[in-house]
Amino acid sequence: MALLTRTRGPLPRPLPGALAAFAALSGLAACAKQAPVPLRPEPVAWADTLPIPEPEYREPLEAPLLIHDAVSGQVAKGVSVRRLAGRSHEALNVTRMDDVVSSAWFEHRNDARRLTPEETYRGPTTDAGPDTTGPILLTQAKLQGISPGFHIEDVRGVRYVVKFDPKGFQYLSSAAGVISNRLLYAAGYHVPEDYIFRFRRDQITGVKEGATYQDAEFVEHPLEEGLVDEILSRVDTLPDGRFLAVASRYVAGPPLGPFHFSGTRADDPNDWYAHEHRRDLRGLYVVSAWVNHVDMRFANTMDAFVDPGYVRHYLIDFAATLGSGTIRPHYPREGEEYNFDLWPTTARIFTLGFYRQGWEDQPHTVIDPSIGWMQVESFDPAGWKANWPNQAFVNMTARDAYWGAKLVGSFTDEQIRAAVDGGQLPGAFAADTLAAMLRYRRDRIVEHWYGEVSPVERPEVIPAPGAGPGFGLAFEDFGIRDGAWNAEGTSYRWRLRHEALGRRWEGTVGATEGSAQELAIRPTGAGAGERGARASMPAPDGADGTLATLEVEITRDGAGGRAATVYLQWDGPAERYRVVGLEH
Repeated sequence: MALLTRTRGPLPRPLPGALAAFAALSGLAACAKQAPVPLRPEPVAWADTLPIPEPEYREPLEAPLLIHDAVSGQVAKGVSVRRLAGRSHEALNVTRMDDVVSSAWFEHRNDARRLTPEETYRGPTTDAGPDTTGPILLTQAKLQGISPGFHIEDVRGVRYVVKFDPKGFQYLSSAAGVISNRLLYAAGYHVPEDYIFRFRRDQITGVKEGATYQDAEFVEHPLEEGLVDEILSRVDTLPDGRFLAVASRYVAGPPLGPFHFSGTRADDPNDWYAHEHRRDLRGLYVVSAWVNHVDMRFANTMDAFVDPGYVRHYLIDFAATLGSGTIRPHYPREGEEYNFDLWPTTARIFTLGFYRQGWEDQPHTVIDPSIGWMQVESFDPAGWKANWPNQAFVNMTARDAYWGAKLVGSFTDEQIRAAVDGGQLPGAFAADTLAAMLRYRRDRIVEHWYGEVSPVERPEVIPAPGAGPGFGLAFEDFGIRDGAWNAEGTSYRWRLRHEALGRRWEGTVGATEGSAQELAIRPTGAGAGERGARASMPAPDGADGTLATLEVEITRDGAGGRAATVYLQWDGPAERYRVVGLEH
Protein backbone atom coordinates (compact mmCIF):
# COMPACT_ATOMS: atom_id res chain seq x y z
CA MET A 1 0.00 0.00 0.00
CA ALA A 2 2.89 2.31 0.71
CA LEU A 3 3.81 2.33 -2.98
CA LEU A 4 0.74 4.40 -3.73
CA THR A 5 0.77 6.56 -0.61
CA ARG A 6 2.04 10.10 -0.79
CA THR A 7 5.06 10.85 1.34
CA ARG A 8 5.66 14.54 0.65
CA GLY A 9 2.74 16.33 2.24
CA PRO A 10 -1.06 16.41 2.19
CA LEU A 11 -3.23 16.59 -0.87
CA PRO A 12 -4.27 20.10 -1.92
CA ARG A 13 -7.92 19.04 -1.77
CA PRO A 14 -9.98 15.86 -1.34
CA LEU A 15 -10.05 13.57 -4.34
CA PRO A 16 -13.21 13.33 -6.44
CA GLY A 17 -15.23 10.34 -5.27
CA ALA A 18 -14.69 8.17 -8.33
CA LEU A 19 -10.93 8.72 -8.39
CA ALA A 20 -10.62 8.18 -4.64
CA ALA A 21 -12.40 4.84 -4.96
CA PHE A 22 -10.20 3.87 -7.89
CA ALA A 23 -7.05 4.80 -5.95
CA ALA A 24 -8.17 2.75 -2.97
CA LEU A 25 -8.76 -0.30 -5.16
CA SER A 26 -5.35 0.21 -6.77
CA GLY A 27 -3.77 0.24 -3.34
CA LEU A 28 -5.47 -3.04 -2.48
CA ALA A 29 -4.11 -4.53 -5.69
CA ALA A 30 -0.59 -3.48 -4.76
CA CYS A 31 -0.92 -5.10 -1.33
CA ALA A 32 -2.46 -8.32 -2.66
CA LYS A 33 0.32 -9.25 -5.07
CA GLN A 34 -1.04 -12.75 -5.66
CA ALA A 35 -4.53 -11.65 -6.72
CA PRO A 36 -5.39 -13.12 -10.14
CA VAL A 37 -5.32 -10.63 -12.99
CA PRO A 38 -9.12 -10.68 -13.54
CA LEU A 39 -9.71 -9.70 -9.90
CA ARG A 40 -7.44 -6.67 -9.95
CA PRO A 41 -8.94 -3.20 -10.45
CA GLU A 42 -8.36 -1.79 -13.93
CA PRO A 43 -6.84 1.62 -14.60
CA VAL A 44 -9.30 4.05 -16.18
CA ALA A 45 -8.31 5.82 -19.40
CA TRP A 46 -7.64 9.53 -18.88
CA ALA A 47 -8.54 9.26 -15.16
CA ASP A 48 -5.51 11.42 -14.39
CA THR A 49 -6.84 14.34 -16.45
CA LEU A 50 -9.53 15.41 -13.96
CA PRO A 51 -9.44 19.17 -13.26
CA ILE A 52 -7.29 20.12 -10.26
CA PRO A 53 -5.95 23.36 -8.73
CA GLU A 54 -2.87 24.61 -10.59
CA PRO A 55 0.32 23.30 -8.92
CA GLU A 56 3.30 25.56 -8.39
CA TYR A 57 6.42 25.49 -10.54
CA ARG A 58 9.21 23.39 -9.07
CA GLU A 59 12.84 22.97 -10.11
CA PRO A 60 14.53 20.02 -8.37
CA LEU A 61 18.20 20.38 -7.50
CA GLU A 62 19.98 18.41 -10.20
CA ALA A 63 23.07 17.21 -8.33
CA PRO A 64 21.26 15.51 -5.40
CA LEU A 65 18.89 13.71 -7.76
CA LEU A 66 21.71 12.49 -10.02
CA ILE A 67 23.65 11.23 -7.00
CA HIS A 68 20.52 9.52 -5.64
CA ASP A 69 19.82 7.81 -8.95
CA ALA A 70 23.46 6.85 -9.56
CA VAL A 71 23.93 5.25 -6.15
CA SER A 72 20.54 3.77 -5.34
CA GLY A 73 19.89 2.56 -8.88
CA GLN A 74 23.22 0.82 -9.34
CA VAL A 75 23.34 -0.73 -5.88
CA ALA A 76 19.78 -2.02 -6.30
CA LYS A 77 20.54 -3.52 -9.69
CA GLY A 78 23.93 -4.87 -8.71
CA VAL A 79 23.11 -6.66 -5.46
CA SER A 80 19.35 -7.06 -5.87
CA VAL A 81 18.52 -5.00 -2.78
CA ARG A 82 15.09 -4.28 -4.14
CA ARG A 83 14.43 -8.00 -4.48
CA LEU A 84 15.60 -8.69 -0.93
CA ALA A 85 13.26 -5.92 0.23
CA GLY A 86 10.32 -7.49 -1.59
CA ARG A 87 10.05 -4.63 -4.08
CA SER A 88 10.63 -6.60 -7.28
CA HIS A 89 7.11 -6.71 -8.61
CA GLU A 90 5.31 -5.89 -11.80
CA ALA A 91 4.11 -2.43 -12.76
CA LEU A 92 0.95 -1.19 -11.09
CA ASN A 93 -0.83 0.68 -13.88
CA VAL A 94 -1.52 -2.35 -16.11
CA THR A 95 -4.85 -3.47 -17.49
CA ARG A 96 -6.26 -6.99 -17.31
CA MET A 97 -4.94 -7.52 -20.83
CA ASP A 98 -1.37 -6.59 -19.73
CA ASP A 99 -1.42 -3.14 -21.32
CA VAL A 100 -1.70 0.46 -20.16
CA VAL A 101 -4.47 2.96 -20.81
CA SER A 102 -4.04 6.34 -22.45
CA SER A 103 -3.31 8.98 -19.87
CA ALA A 104 -1.51 12.22 -19.09
CA TRP A 105 1.70 10.21 -19.53
CA PHE A 106 1.12 8.14 -22.66
CA GLU A 107 -1.37 7.87 -25.50
CA HIS A 108 -1.80 4.83 -27.75
CA ARG A 109 -0.87 5.88 -31.28
CA ASN A 110 1.15 3.69 -33.61
CA ASP A 111 0.53 0.49 -31.65
CA ALA A 112 -3.24 1.06 -31.89
CA ARG A 113 -3.40 2.37 -35.47
CA ARG A 114 -0.31 2.52 -37.58
CA LEU A 115 0.26 6.11 -38.63
CA THR A 116 0.75 6.83 -42.30
CA PRO A 117 4.26 7.82 -43.38
CA GLU A 118 2.96 11.38 -43.80
CA GLU A 119 1.65 11.40 -40.22
CA THR A 120 4.95 10.01 -38.97
CA TYR A 121 6.84 12.70 -40.88
CA ARG A 122 4.74 15.47 -39.28
CA GLY A 123 4.72 14.01 -35.79
CA PRO A 124 3.15 16.41 -33.27
CA THR A 125 3.61 19.49 -35.47
CA THR A 126 0.65 21.64 -36.47
CA ASP A 127 2.31 24.06 -38.93
CA ALA A 128 5.66 24.82 -40.55
CA GLY A 129 7.41 26.20 -37.47
CA PRO A 130 8.47 29.79 -36.73
CA ASP A 131 6.88 32.31 -39.08
CA THR A 132 9.71 34.21 -40.81
CA THR A 133 7.42 36.49 -42.85
CA GLY A 134 7.38 39.08 -40.05
CA PRO A 135 9.59 40.31 -37.21
CA ILE A 136 11.05 37.76 -34.80
CA LEU A 137 11.79 38.99 -31.28
CA LEU A 138 14.24 37.66 -28.73
CA THR A 139 12.56 36.77 -25.44
CA GLN A 140 15.38 34.98 -23.62
CA ALA A 141 18.99 33.86 -24.21
CA LYS A 142 20.92 30.88 -22.88
CA LEU A 143 24.68 31.33 -22.76
CA GLN A 144 25.59 28.74 -20.14
CA GLY A 145 25.42 24.99 -20.54
CA ILE A 146 26.65 22.71 -23.30
CA SER A 147 24.14 23.93 -25.89
CA PRO A 148 23.71 27.72 -25.98
CA GLY A 149 20.68 29.15 -27.75
CA PHE A 150 17.83 31.58 -27.35
CA HIS A 151 14.07 31.86 -27.16
CA ILE A 152 12.08 33.73 -29.81
CA GLU A 153 8.57 34.96 -30.48
CA ASP A 154 7.35 35.14 -34.08
CA VAL A 155 4.87 37.56 -35.61
CA ARG A 156 1.96 35.37 -34.48
CA GLY A 157 3.07 35.54 -30.86
CA VAL A 158 4.15 31.87 -30.85
CA ARG A 159 7.26 31.16 -28.77
CA TYR A 160 10.08 28.69 -29.44
CA VAL A 161 13.32 27.49 -27.88
CA VAL A 162 16.08 27.62 -30.52
CA LYS A 163 19.24 25.48 -30.26
CA PHE A 164 22.14 24.93 -32.63
CA ASP A 165 24.47 22.23 -33.90
CA PRO A 166 28.13 22.17 -32.83
CA LYS A 167 30.65 23.64 -35.24
CA GLY A 168 31.76 21.14 -37.86
CA PHE A 169 28.72 18.92 -37.31
CA GLN A 170 25.81 20.69 -38.95
CA TYR A 171 22.50 18.76 -38.63
CA LEU A 172 24.00 16.46 -35.98
CA SER A 173 21.88 17.46 -32.98
CA SER A 174 19.11 19.33 -34.82
CA ALA A 175 18.21 16.42 -37.13
CA ALA A 176 18.62 13.85 -34.34
CA GLY A 177 16.32 15.93 -32.14
CA VAL A 178 13.57 16.16 -34.74
CA ILE A 179 13.81 12.50 -35.83
CA SER A 180 13.63 11.19 -32.26
CA ASN A 181 10.82 13.63 -31.55
CA ARG A 182 8.81 12.07 -34.39
CA LEU A 183 9.52 8.50 -33.27
CA LEU A 184 8.72 9.11 -29.60
CA TYR A 185 5.51 10.89 -30.56
CA ALA A 186 4.37 8.04 -32.79
CA ALA A 187 5.32 5.58 -30.04
CA GLY A 188 2.81 7.34 -27.79
CA TYR A 189 4.67 9.81 -25.58
CA HIS A 190 3.82 13.48 -25.11
CA VAL A 191 6.45 15.67 -26.77
CA PRO A 192 6.60 19.31 -27.93
CA GLU A 193 6.45 20.43 -31.56
CA ASP A 194 10.05 20.40 -32.85
CA TYR A 195 11.05 21.86 -36.22
CA ILE A 196 14.13 22.22 -38.40
CA PHE A 197 14.48 26.01 -38.48
CA ARG A 198 16.46 27.96 -41.11
CA PHE A 199 16.68 31.74 -40.82
CA ARG A 200 18.73 34.80 -41.72
CA ARG A 201 20.38 37.01 -39.13
CA ASP A 202 18.35 40.05 -40.23
CA GLN A 203 15.11 38.19 -39.42
CA ILE A 204 15.90 38.54 -35.69
CA THR A 205 14.68 42.11 -35.45
CA GLY A 206 14.68 43.06 -31.79
CA VAL A 207 14.25 42.20 -28.14
CA LYS A 208 10.92 41.81 -26.40
CA GLU A 209 10.41 44.34 -23.65
CA GLY A 210 11.57 43.07 -20.27
CA ALA A 211 13.51 40.11 -21.73
CA THR A 212 16.51 38.89 -19.73
CA TYR A 213 19.31 36.32 -19.84
CA GLN A 214 21.33 34.46 -17.24
CA ASP A 215 25.11 34.63 -17.13
CA ALA A 216 27.41 31.75 -16.17
CA GLU A 217 26.64 32.41 -12.49
CA PHE A 218 22.88 32.36 -13.25
CA VAL A 219 22.54 36.08 -12.56
CA GLU A 220 19.78 37.82 -14.52
CA HIS A 221 20.69 40.68 -16.89
CA PRO A 222 18.67 42.70 -19.43
CA LEU A 223 18.79 40.98 -22.81
CA GLU A 224 20.47 42.86 -25.66
CA GLU A 225 20.22 41.97 -29.32
CA GLY A 226 24.00 41.86 -29.59
CA LEU A 227 23.96 38.56 -27.71
CA VAL A 228 22.51 36.97 -30.85
CA ASP A 229 25.74 37.67 -32.70
CA GLU A 230 27.77 36.20 -29.84
CA ILE A 231 25.73 32.98 -29.99
CA LEU A 232 25.70 32.79 -33.79
CA SER A 233 29.48 33.25 -33.92
CA ARG A 234 29.74 29.76 -32.41
CA VAL A 235 27.81 27.98 -35.19
CA ASP A 236 28.20 27.26 -38.90
CA THR A 237 26.09 28.78 -41.66
CA LEU A 238 24.41 27.00 -44.54
CA PRO A 239 25.80 27.50 -48.07
CA ASP A 240 23.18 30.23 -48.67
CA GLY A 241 24.25 32.13 -45.56
CA ARG A 242 21.28 31.15 -43.39
CA PHE A 243 21.56 29.57 -39.96
CA LEU A 244 20.25 26.10 -39.10
CA ALA A 245 18.72 25.18 -35.75
CA VAL A 246 16.02 23.14 -34.07
CA ALA A 247 13.07 25.21 -32.87
CA SER A 248 10.95 23.66 -30.12
CA ARG A 249 7.56 25.29 -29.66
CA TYR A 250 6.43 26.13 -26.14
CA VAL A 251 3.86 23.58 -25.01
CA ALA A 252 0.39 24.78 -24.11
CA GLY A 253 -0.11 25.78 -20.50
CA PRO A 254 2.21 27.02 -17.75
CA PRO A 255 5.34 24.90 -17.18
CA LEU A 256 5.59 23.21 -13.78
CA GLY A 257 9.17 21.93 -13.89
CA PRO A 258 10.45 18.42 -14.68
CA PHE A 259 9.06 15.15 -13.36
CA HIS A 260 11.16 12.52 -11.65
CA PHE A 261 11.33 8.80 -12.43
CA SER A 262 10.36 7.78 -8.90
CA GLY A 263 7.77 8.81 -6.33
CA THR A 264 4.76 10.97 -7.12
CA ARG A 265 4.08 14.67 -7.41
CA ALA A 266 2.58 15.69 -4.06
CA ASP A 267 0.62 18.67 -5.44
CA ASP A 268 -1.04 16.66 -8.24
CA PRO A 269 -4.07 14.73 -6.91
CA ASN A 270 -4.17 12.77 -10.20
CA ASP A 271 -0.66 11.37 -9.73
CA TRP A 272 -1.36 8.10 -7.89
CA TYR A 273 1.06 5.55 -9.31
CA ALA A 274 4.64 5.78 -8.06
CA HIS A 275 6.57 6.67 -11.20
CA GLU A 276 9.06 3.82 -10.83
CA HIS A 277 6.09 1.44 -10.98
CA ARG A 278 4.48 2.88 -14.13
CA ARG A 279 4.80 0.56 -17.11
CA ASP A 280 4.84 3.48 -19.56
CA LEU A 281 7.99 4.79 -17.84
CA ARG A 282 9.60 1.38 -17.33
CA GLY A 283 8.94 0.44 -20.97
CA LEU A 284 10.40 3.79 -22.04
CA TYR A 285 13.79 2.14 -21.45
CA VAL A 286 13.30 0.03 -24.59
CA VAL A 287 12.21 2.98 -26.74
CA SER A 288 15.11 5.05 -25.38
CA ALA A 289 17.52 2.24 -26.23
CA TRP A 290 16.16 2.17 -29.78
CA VAL A 291 16.81 5.88 -30.43
CA ASN A 292 19.93 5.85 -28.20
CA HIS A 293 18.53 8.53 -25.87
CA VAL A 294 21.45 8.40 -23.43
CA ASP A 295 20.33 11.63 -21.74
CA MET A 296 16.95 10.24 -20.66
CA ARG A 297 16.72 11.78 -17.18
CA PHE A 298 14.48 14.15 -15.28
CA ALA A 299 16.23 17.26 -16.69
CA ASN A 300 14.81 16.38 -20.12
CA THR A 301 11.22 16.06 -18.93
CA MET A 302 8.61 18.69 -18.21
CA ASP A 303 5.23 18.90 -16.52
CA ALA A 304 2.75 21.46 -17.85
CA PHE A 305 -0.68 22.55 -16.64
CA VAL A 306 -2.94 22.15 -19.67
CA ASP A 307 -6.65 22.64 -20.37
CA PRO A 308 -9.07 21.89 -18.84
CA GLY A 309 -6.76 21.97 -15.82
CA TYR A 310 -4.50 18.94 -15.27
CA VAL A 311 -0.79 18.08 -15.36
CA ARG A 312 0.52 16.58 -18.60
CA HIS A 313 3.94 14.94 -18.59
CA TYR A 314 6.30 15.65 -21.51
CA LEU A 315 9.60 14.30 -22.77
CA ILE A 316 11.68 17.18 -24.18
CA ASP A 317 15.06 17.92 -25.80
CA PHE A 318 16.25 15.02 -27.93
CA ALA A 319 19.59 16.51 -28.99
CA ALA A 320 21.54 13.66 -27.33
CA THR A 321 19.91 10.85 -29.31
CA LEU A 322 20.85 8.63 -32.24
CA GLY A 323 24.48 9.44 -33.10
CA SER A 324 24.50 12.88 -31.50
CA GLY A 325 26.10 13.72 -28.17
CA THR A 326 24.66 17.26 -28.50
CA ILE A 327 28.05 19.00 -28.84
CA ARG A 328 29.83 16.16 -30.67
CA PRO A 329 29.16 12.66 -31.99
CA HIS A 330 28.58 9.97 -29.37
CA TYR A 331 31.53 8.05 -27.97
CA PRO A 332 31.45 4.21 -27.78
CA ARG A 333 31.06 4.43 -23.97
CA GLU A 334 27.69 6.19 -24.29
CA GLY A 335 24.95 3.61 -24.35
CA GLU A 336 27.30 1.02 -22.80
CA GLU A 337 28.23 2.51 -19.42
CA TYR A 338 26.91 5.13 -17.00
CA ASN A 339 28.79 8.38 -16.50
CA PHE A 340 29.65 6.95 -13.10
CA ASP A 341 29.29 3.19 -13.37
CA LEU A 342 29.89 1.70 -9.94
CA TRP A 343 30.73 -1.91 -10.83
CA PRO A 344 33.07 -1.40 -13.83
CA THR A 345 34.81 1.41 -11.93
CA THR A 346 35.29 -0.86 -8.93
CA ALA A 347 36.65 -3.60 -11.18
CA ARG A 348 39.14 -1.20 -12.77
CA ILE A 349 40.35 -0.06 -9.35
CA PHE A 350 40.89 -3.57 -8.02
CA THR A 351 42.61 -4.76 -11.22
CA LEU A 352 44.78 -1.64 -11.49
CA GLY A 353 43.16 -0.76 -14.79
CA PHE A 354 43.52 -4.15 -16.47
CA TYR A 355 39.76 -4.72 -16.47
CA ARG A 356 38.25 -3.51 -19.72
CA GLN A 357 34.74 -3.30 -21.09
CA GLY A 358 33.94 -4.34 -24.65
CA TRP A 359 33.24 -0.78 -25.78
CA GLU A 360 36.84 0.23 -25.00
CA ASP A 361 38.03 -1.77 -28.00
CA GLN A 362 35.33 -0.59 -30.41
CA PRO A 363 36.39 1.53 -33.40
CA HIS A 364 34.99 5.04 -33.30
CA THR A 365 34.61 6.11 -36.91
CA VAL A 366 32.09 8.82 -37.73
CA ILE A 367 30.56 7.76 -41.03
CA ASP A 368 28.99 11.14 -41.70
CA PRO A 369 29.22 14.33 -39.57
CA SER A 370 25.45 14.88 -39.84
CA ILE A 371 24.56 11.55 -38.18
CA GLY A 372 27.49 11.02 -35.78
CA TRP A 373 28.07 7.57 -34.25
CA MET A 374 26.05 4.89 -32.45
CA GLN A 375 26.25 1.16 -31.89
CA VAL A 376 24.84 -1.09 -34.59
CA GLU A 377 26.36 -4.59 -34.68
CA SER A 378 27.41 -4.26 -31.03
CA PHE A 379 24.00 -2.99 -29.89
CA ASP A 380 22.69 -5.01 -26.92
CA PRO A 381 18.96 -4.38 -26.29
CA ALA A 382 19.19 -5.59 -22.67
CA GLY A 383 22.61 -4.12 -21.87
CA TRP A 384 22.07 -0.59 -23.19
CA LYS A 385 22.52 2.15 -20.57
CA ALA A 386 21.61 5.80 -20.39
CA ASN A 387 24.23 8.18 -19.01
CA TRP A 388 22.50 8.06 -15.64
CA PRO A 389 20.30 5.31 -14.15
CA ASN A 390 16.76 6.04 -13.06
CA GLN A 391 14.43 4.08 -10.83
CA ALA A 392 11.83 3.30 -13.51
CA PHE A 393 14.45 1.72 -15.76
CA VAL A 394 16.03 -0.19 -12.85
CA ASN A 395 12.63 -1.66 -11.89
CA MET A 396 11.77 -2.78 -15.43
CA THR A 397 10.75 -6.44 -15.78
CA ALA A 398 10.61 -8.64 -18.88
CA ARG A 399 6.89 -7.90 -19.18
CA ASP A 400 7.55 -4.14 -19.12
CA ALA A 401 10.33 -4.52 -21.67
CA TYR A 402 8.11 -6.58 -23.95
CA TRP A 403 5.47 -3.84 -23.77
CA GLY A 404 8.09 -1.28 -24.83
CA ALA A 405 9.37 -3.61 -27.54
CA LYS A 406 5.85 -3.80 -28.99
CA LEU A 407 5.96 -0.02 -29.44
CA VAL A 408 9.26 -0.30 -31.29
CA GLY A 409 8.09 -3.33 -33.28
CA SER A 410 5.02 -1.45 -34.47
CA PHE A 411 7.17 0.77 -36.74
CA THR A 412 7.43 -0.21 -40.39
CA ASP A 413 10.45 0.49 -42.59
CA GLU A 414 8.42 3.19 -44.35
CA GLN A 415 7.58 4.91 -41.08
CA ILE A 416 11.20 4.87 -39.96
CA ARG A 417 12.28 6.44 -43.25
CA ALA A 418 9.52 9.06 -42.95
CA ALA A 419 10.74 10.04 -39.47
CA VAL A 420 14.32 10.26 -40.75
CA ASP A 421 13.12 12.45 -43.61
CA GLY A 422 11.62 14.76 -40.98
CA GLY A 423 15.18 15.55 -39.87
CA GLN A 424 15.93 16.95 -43.36
CA LEU A 425 19.47 15.57 -43.45
CA PRO A 426 21.64 17.14 -46.16
CA GLY A 427 22.21 14.02 -48.27
CA ALA A 428 20.63 10.73 -49.28
CA PHE A 429 23.61 8.76 -47.98
CA ALA A 430 23.17 10.06 -44.44
CA ALA A 431 19.40 9.47 -44.49
CA ASP A 432 19.74 5.96 -45.94
CA THR A 433 22.42 5.03 -43.41
CA LEU A 434 20.54 6.33 -40.38
CA ALA A 435 17.30 4.63 -41.45
CA ALA A 436 19.19 1.34 -41.85
CA MET A 437 20.69 1.73 -38.35
CA LEU A 438 17.26 2.28 -36.83
CA ARG A 439 15.81 -0.71 -38.67
CA TYR A 440 18.65 -2.92 -37.43
CA ARG A 441 18.25 -1.78 -33.80
CA ARG A 442 14.47 -2.25 -34.05
CA ASP A 443 14.91 -5.82 -35.25
CA ARG A 444 17.40 -6.66 -32.46
CA ILE A 445 15.01 -5.24 -29.85
CA VAL A 446 12.09 -7.27 -31.17
CA GLU A 447 14.12 -10.48 -31.38
CA HIS A 448 15.46 -10.15 -27.86
CA TRP A 449 12.50 -8.94 -25.82
CA TYR A 450 9.85 -10.97 -27.65
CA GLY A 451 12.00 -14.00 -26.91
CA GLU A 452 11.85 -13.30 -23.17
CA VAL A 453 8.08 -13.89 -23.08
CA SER A 454 5.47 -15.58 -25.24
CA PRO A 455 3.98 -12.71 -27.27
CA VAL A 456 0.42 -13.98 -27.38
CA GLU A 457 -1.94 -11.08 -28.13
CA ARG A 458 -5.66 -10.55 -28.69
CA PRO A 459 -6.77 -13.98 -27.36
CA GLU A 460 -10.37 -14.94 -28.08
CA VAL A 461 -12.37 -18.07 -27.34
CA ILE A 462 -13.86 -19.60 -30.50
CA PRO A 463 -15.88 -22.77 -31.14
CA ALA A 464 -13.87 -25.97 -30.88
CA PRO A 465 -12.49 -27.00 -34.26
CA GLY A 466 -13.73 -30.44 -35.24
CA ALA A 467 -15.89 -32.74 -33.12
CA GLY A 468 -15.63 -33.59 -29.45
CA PRO A 469 -15.36 -31.69 -26.18
CA GLY A 470 -13.26 -28.59 -25.65
CA PHE A 471 -13.00 -25.19 -27.29
CA GLY A 472 -10.75 -23.15 -29.52
CA LEU A 473 -8.45 -20.22 -28.78
CA ALA A 474 -7.63 -17.70 -31.48
CA PHE A 475 -4.73 -15.28 -30.94
CA GLU A 476 -2.04 -13.35 -32.77
CA ASP A 477 1.61 -14.32 -32.48
CA PHE A 478 3.40 -10.96 -32.46
CA GLY A 479 6.73 -12.72 -32.91
CA ILE A 480 5.61 -13.84 -36.37
CA ARG A 481 3.83 -10.54 -37.05
CA ASP A 482 6.90 -8.41 -36.31
CA GLY A 483 9.51 -10.74 -37.80
CA ALA A 484 11.17 -12.05 -34.63
CA TRP A 485 10.70 -15.58 -35.97
CA ASN A 486 8.95 -17.52 -38.72
CA ALA A 487 6.04 -19.95 -38.49
CA GLU A 488 8.37 -22.74 -39.60
CA GLY A 489 9.93 -24.26 -36.50
CA THR A 490 7.46 -22.53 -34.17
CA SER A 491 5.07 -24.46 -31.96
CA TYR A 492 2.71 -23.77 -29.08
CA ARG A 493 2.69 -25.71 -25.82
CA TRP A 494 -0.53 -25.12 -23.94
CA ARG A 495 -1.82 -26.19 -20.55
CA LEU A 496 -5.36 -25.62 -19.23
CA ARG A 497 -6.04 -25.71 -15.49
CA HIS A 498 -9.61 -25.38 -14.16
CA GLU A 499 -9.91 -26.99 -10.76
CA ALA A 500 -13.66 -26.30 -10.35
CA LEU A 501 -14.38 -28.46 -13.41
CA GLY A 502 -11.54 -30.92 -12.86
CA ARG A 503 -9.87 -29.98 -16.15
CA ARG A 504 -6.13 -30.44 -16.47
CA TRP A 505 -5.47 -30.61 -20.19
CA GLU A 506 -2.34 -29.95 -22.20
CA GLY A 507 -0.98 -30.29 -25.69
CA THR A 508 1.40 -29.04 -28.36
CA VAL A 509 0.67 -27.91 -31.89
CA GLY A 510 2.75 -26.41 -34.67
CA ALA A 511 2.23 -22.89 -35.99
CA THR A 512 0.43 -22.25 -39.24
CA GLU A 513 1.42 -19.59 -41.77
CA GLY A 514 0.83 -16.00 -40.71
CA SER A 515 0.55 -14.40 -37.29
CA ALA A 516 -3.11 -15.40 -36.74
CA GLN A 517 -3.16 -18.73 -34.92
CA GLU A 518 -5.81 -21.08 -33.53
CA LEU A 519 -5.46 -23.78 -30.89
CA ALA A 520 -7.80 -26.68 -30.24
CA ILE A 521 -8.06 -26.92 -26.43
CA ARG A 522 -9.37 -30.38 -25.60
CA PRO A 523 -8.47 -33.44 -23.50
CA THR A 524 -5.47 -35.32 -24.86
CA GLY A 525 -3.10 -38.05 -23.82
CA ALA A 526 -3.58 -40.90 -21.35
CA GLY A 527 -6.94 -40.88 -19.63
CA ALA A 528 -8.37 -38.45 -22.14
CA GLY A 529 -11.54 -40.45 -22.43
CA GLU A 530 -12.40 -39.99 -18.77
CA ARG A 531 -11.55 -36.30 -18.75
CA GLY A 532 -13.39 -35.83 -22.00
CA ALA A 533 -16.52 -37.43 -20.56
CA ARG A 534 -16.26 -35.16 -17.52
CA ALA A 535 -15.88 -32.13 -19.77
CA SER A 536 -19.11 -32.86 -21.62
CA MET A 537 -21.15 -33.20 -18.40
CA PRO A 538 -23.05 -30.27 -16.87
CA ALA A 539 -20.85 -28.19 -14.59
CA PRO A 540 -21.22 -28.84 -10.85
CA ASP A 541 -23.00 -26.36 -8.62
CA GLY A 542 -20.91 -23.32 -7.87
CA ALA A 543 -18.74 -23.60 -10.97
CA ASP A 544 -20.38 -20.68 -12.78
CA GLY A 545 -18.04 -17.70 -12.85
CA THR A 546 -14.98 -19.66 -11.71
CA LEU A 547 -11.60 -18.96 -13.26
CA ALA A 548 -9.35 -21.14 -15.37
CA THR A 549 -5.82 -20.50 -16.61
CA LEU A 550 -4.56 -21.38 -20.05
CA GLU A 551 -0.78 -21.14 -20.34
CA VAL A 552 0.58 -20.81 -23.87
CA GLU A 553 4.33 -21.05 -24.43
CA ILE A 554 5.68 -20.17 -27.85
CA THR A 555 8.75 -22.26 -28.66
CA ARG A 556 11.16 -21.97 -31.57
CA ASP A 557 13.24 -25.08 -32.26
CA GLY A 558 12.50 -26.26 -28.72
CA ALA A 559 13.44 -23.02 -26.94
CA GLY A 560 10.96 -20.49 -25.65
CA GLY A 561 10.36 -17.66 -23.22
CA ARG A 562 8.04 -17.35 -20.27
CA ALA A 563 4.57 -18.70 -21.04
CA ALA A 564 1.69 -16.28 -21.49
CA THR A 565 -1.28 -16.90 -19.19
CA VAL A 566 -4.75 -16.40 -20.61
CA TYR A 567 -7.36 -16.11 -17.85
CA LEU A 568 -10.72 -17.65 -18.67
CA GLN A 569 -14.04 -17.41 -16.85
CA TRP A 570 -16.60 -20.20 -17.06
CA ASP A 571 -20.07 -19.13 -18.19
CA GLY A 572 -22.22 -21.92 -16.74
CA PRO A 573 -25.51 -21.25 -18.53
CA ALA A 574 -23.77 -21.00 -21.91
CA GLU A 575 -21.32 -23.80 -21.06
CA ARG A 576 -18.40 -21.88 -22.53
CA TYR A 577 -15.40 -19.80 -21.54
CA ARG A 578 -14.66 -16.13 -22.12
CA VAL A 579 -11.30 -14.36 -21.91
CA VAL A 580 -11.03 -12.08 -18.88
CA GLY A 581 -7.30 -11.46 -18.61
CA LEU A 582 -3.83 -11.89 -20.09
CA GLU A 583 -0.39 -11.93 -18.49
CA HIS A 584 2.88 -12.29 -20.38
